[in-house]
Amino acid sequence: MKKSLFRILTASALAISIIGSGVSVQPVNAQQSKGLVYIVQENDTIYSISRMFHSSVYRLEIRNYLNDSSVISAGDKLYIPGFDDLSGTLSPVQISIGDTPLSLMRASRMDRTTFNRINFLTSSDAAFVGQKFFTLVSDSKPTQLRVPVTDGGLTGLETAARSGTNPWTLAEYNSLPGTWYLVPNDILYLPASSSSNEILPGIQEIDSTDLQQGVTAVFTAKGSSVSNLKANLDFPVDDLDTMQKDASAGKPITSIPIIDEIHTLNFFPNTDGNYVALQGVPRMTVPGMALLTLSIQTADGANYSLDQNIKVKQVDYGYDAPMQVADNEVDPAVTIPEAEFYFKTVAPATSEKMWSGPFLPPTSTPTAINDVFGRLRAFNGSDWIYWHSGLDYAGGEGVPILAMADGTVIYTGELTVRGNATIIDHGWGVYTVYCHQSKVEVKVGDKVKAGQEIGLIGATGRVTGPHLHLDVIVGGVQVDPEQWLTQTLP
Repeated sequence: MKKSLFRILTASALAISIIGSGVSVQPVNAQQSKGLVYIVQENDTIYSISRMFHSSVYRLEIRNYLNDSSVISAGDKLYIPGFDDLSGTLSPVQISIGDTPLSLMRASRMDRTTFNRINFLTSSDAAFVGQKFFTLVSDSKPTQLRVPVTDGGLTGLETAARSGTNPWTLAEYNSLPGTWYLVPNDILYLPASSSSNEILPGIQEIDSTDLQQGVTAVFTAKGSSVSNLKANLDFPVDDLDTMQKDASAGKPITSIPIIDEIHTLNFFPNTDGNYVALQGVPRMTVPGMALLTLSIQTADGANYSLDQNIKVKQVDYGYDAPMQVADNEVDPAVTIPEAEFYFKTVAPATSEKMWSGPFLPPTSTPTAINDVFGRLRAFNGSDWIYWHSGLDYAGGEGVPILAMADGTVIYTGELTVRGNATIIDHGWGVYTVYCHQSKVEVKVGDKVKAGQEIGLIGATGRVTGPHLHLDVIVGGVQVDPEQWLTQTLP
């Protein structure tokens, strides 16, 4: 007991003498050379950092000798607990279209064990566009050639020959156990005198805006071979048609069936020299992952492809009040054939872009909206197995309807649900549809201008009173018209 007290008093006296002498006391972490360093980013908190690295606030505080972890700021360096056997600074990188966790690992010249460990990666197949990963900062970034592996049909030897090297060099540089690991749809790297980051032959880059339910996504592509690129988006979608059929037949709804809804991305040359594809995200897409598939064939007949997950975000559109309508207007025997005709009519993507700037409101009273896009609906006592596909503009019978943008009239006629309708093609797979008209004032083939009168508001079709129902369709999908009224797309 006396010895312990003596040690405490001695240590206290030594600390006082050091402070009094003017000698600075450095935190231990500032003197260490081993460990994994994370540079604090804007909006980071000690809690968010601890979650990011599967640790705890307490362990971070102890590892970095923090008395008050609330004072961390952007640019600070923190050691991450549990990685004392590693040395280096973490560099954040996001997966872009064309990347995989393996390609990020190879591009940074990291070994797989370390890469998987610092990213807590258990399944690279679950990675998605926009997901954040970490690599270790290198003193010198090597100049490398990106080598896509063909979509089957070529051996490792043939793949290596196409890149001007031998298969063992290709395997060794990419940390593969042998040439037999040169598999289709992979991305490899080679040292080179000049770098190349083509994600596929002739395709330098593909980007997209966020994918959200009911929203138009914009894809941009750069490269000399974009015109030969084939691209599809596969959305998992709630199958409301089947649910409506079951409800009509008196069958109880016990689960929500899911179907794959596949849409082709149509790229067109833009004025900036790049290519653009516009694609609507179905309102009833299951939040989670959509699958992007890209493929291209080179002049020598070789096929290259890649599959990539893209996250689809949920949007809360809300609910409408339950409604009563005539039974035939919700009869699947009527509504489904009409929908099939409707979507077949708006399937083509014509190459001429006829609009510029935001779309104009379709009436002279743009704020007179009495129902909005995306709300779930229930008809005649049903479950919430319907949804509102556009905007409803209030107005008395005979109020003028205006074209939202320049385009070509491709359909006019009477439909059971949509009443007297006009469909205008604006190019690039973009259409506007004007429903429930009392009078249609244009005909198929007419060229119309933005703001031109094309019809009169009415109460034809499935309605509870006179109004204009407006649809905007992009890539065969009904999307929120508000986006087109407030933004310039693309």
